Amino acid sequence: MPPRLNLFTARAVPVLRQASANSSAASRRSFATILNTNRPCAASTGHGLKSSLSQRRCNSSGSDGQDRPKGPTEDPLPHVSEEAAEISKIMDKKCDGTPASPELEQGSPISEILQRDEEARKHMPKVMQDQMKRPSGSRSFSTSARRLQPELQGKELDDASASVVANMISQVNQQATELHPGLKFEAPANLPKTENFRKRYETIVEQFTKLLMQDGKLSKAQNTMAFILDHLRTAPPPSINPRRRLLPGPPAPQLPLNPVLYLTLIVDSVAPLLKLRQQKGIVGGGVSVQVPSPLALRQRRRTAIKWIIDASDKRRDSQFGQRVANELVAVAEGRSGVWDKREQVHKLGVAGRSNLGLVARRR
Repeated sequence: MPPRLNLFTARAVPVLRQASANSSAASRRSFATILNTNRPCAASTGHGLKSSLSQRRCNSSGSDGQDRPKGPTEDPLPHVSEEAAEISKIMDKKCDGTPASPELEQGSPISEILQRDEEARKHMPKVMQDQMKRPSGSRSFSTSARRLQPELQGKELDDASASVVANMISQVNQQATELHPGLKFEAPANLPKTENFRKRYETIVEQFTKLLMQDGKLSKAQNTMAFILDHLRTAPPPSINPRRRLLPGPPAPQLPLNPVLYLTLIVDSVAPLLKLRQQKGIVGGGVSVQVPSPLALRQRRRTAIKWIIDASDKRRDSQFGQRVANELVAVAEGRSGVWDKREQVHKLGVAGRSNLGLVARRR
């Protein structure tokens, strides 16, 4: 097989590279020649520009100096005669002492102006007339009563009012000497123990707040209680159910005026009078018997408040305070299920009162 011909031999590459190198060198020489030929011109041009700027500055300094503002000491002072004329215009006065021109630099008191002008005194206000007639240093009141009191003790007072005041002062001084030293009036009587007010809030409000409290957050319970009382105050008067009346109190339209009394009547009206206690072994065997037992006031209120809070959980209001407030209004109107609980407890208590004899017999 004959050998293949290589068209791109090694000799052709240097020829192409040499041509490119020669062309680039020629272009470099041409650029260098242009720069060398233009450099003296640029230098001469820069020198000419600097010289023209300096020449312009020298020429413009004289023209700008004529228009610049003058300093404070370059203005010439006025002539002596002009200054004297200004001073005489200000200070010159007439023969009677009246200024020739208004005194603008220094003011004059209005009293002096009125003293010189009789016509102005006739038309000036009455207050100013009284001030001008009144002698200087006098006033309409006196503070020398204490200072003159020792001097007036030995003299007889002709004025009736002054004698009355003197008698009152003598009586007070006599009473002060009869009492204990340091007391001008009688000491207050000691209050009995029953009248000491040691509690900050009402009993029903404090007990209701403690039962509203969850997780020991008393401040949150107090805010809820404040919301409930505000709701009772702003809510419309309740429409009383004749079958489920509240305890005797003010009329229904007046209940919102006193929210604490309103709350007390609601709680006490549904509070049970007794509770049922389960007791075994009274009738024999392991049968437990319901025995009714009376409740104290605080126990009755606690039971009623627990019933109201449990009934409020069935409502659909988002806020806890709103649910309890609506339930209280429902109790006042006889629409709450708390009344049914109270009636049921009382019915069972009446039915189980016969078991009290069994308890007494066993003892």
